[in-house]
Amino acid sequence: MRIFKISALSTALLFGISFGVQEGSHYSVRYVKEFPSGIAFAGTGKGVIEGKVVYVGKRKLKNRRKLITKDKEVCGRGYKIDRVYEISKEGGVKNAVVFVVGLKAKSTKGATLVQERCEFHPRVVALTAGSTLEIVNRDATKHEANGVQDFETIFQISQPKKDMVDRVSLKKPGIVEVTCNIHGWMKAWAVVVENPYFAVTDERGNFRIAGLPPGRYQLKVWHEGLGEKTMTVNVSGDRPARVVFELK
Repeated sequence: MRIFKISALSTALLFGISFGVQEGSHYSVRYVKEFPSGIAFAGTGKGVIEGKVVYVGKRKLKNRRKLITKDKEVCGRGYKIDRVYEISKEGGVKNAVVFVVGLKAKSTKGATLVQERCEFHPRVVALTAGSTLEIVNRDATKHEANGVQDFETIFQISQPKKDMVDRVSLKKPGIVEVTCNIHGWMKAWAVVVENPYFAVTDERGNFRIAGLPPGRYQLKVWHEGLGEKTMTVNVSGDRPARVVFELK
């Protein structure tokens, strides 16, 4: 079997994908405009999905410590904990993103990441494609927020002063890893989805997605350390559909 490689530019010319640059006050963002996919839908319904994400594996999950090497007056001294896994006593998984796939909806829900004491808060956010990710620096030290999606840097923001705010429009569904180029232990995730039917689990692993029209949907969960899983859910307008995702 012969494998042909097509450059990004060739693909753009072939399928009509356009490239653009968004200018900000002190950053530039490069993005790719892609044709939408999935089922088109606009509106809200009475359907609700409620559930829980739990860890059922036998692995002993451990978060690594990362040494604080600079700006200790602001960042603190000693170590920062890289909180990949936050599991409750009952096995509930915090910071898992649950969302409906294959459904397009004309709605935008943005998100905010705050840099404080040289950490991103919250660790995980979710937002719809085409909406805005707001990044705020609450520290009296310089941060550089770097976003990578599909192994490509899609934004790089320098915030040398406290209380600076930058906004980035994220066009493409997928997982964006956000780090600081100055403080190597800092990390967050922005999950960009196709529609507003999503939720990020709480400290007990619970989630709730409301406003769906009755129907049959593919529901997906993503977690940075435990991977992905998909299930089919039947949603009615009479009572919530209850689901449990078990991750290993």
